[in-house]
Amino acid sequence: MLDSPAYLSLTCPARAVLIEIARGHDGMNNGRLGLSIRRASERCNIARGTAQRAFVELQERGFIDCMTKGAFSRKALHATEWRLTWWGCDVTGELPSKKFMSWGREKQKPVSNYPVAVPNQIHRAA
Repeated sequence: MLDSPAYLSLTCPARAVLIEIARGHDGMNNGRLGLSIRRASERCNIARGTAQRAFVELQERGFIDCMTKGAFSRKALHATEWRLTWWGCDVTGELPSKKFMSWGREKQKPVSNYPVAVPNQIHRAA
């Protein structure tokens, strides 16, 4: 998993959020791993917008699936519940899908909008 193109393409915030989700796994609760954007931003020391983009990135690359959408109201206060795709789901009994393994080079897109510096080429006289 750690050598897959999908993992290697993750941004640092997405990797941190993935670790936080995985920390909640106790071997019997995959599919009920609760982590909200707010909690992820606090635990990973990142902005909420960055945490939200990290969740989207992890879903797009196939590392996590949303099982139950969270709610923030007086009647219902619970975090979104996630499933890690490299383990079987303890809620539905579904086998590991490992969706991230099918995320290939043709699906990759740049995740950074920052320009990359290119060193000046030195031309030598022949």
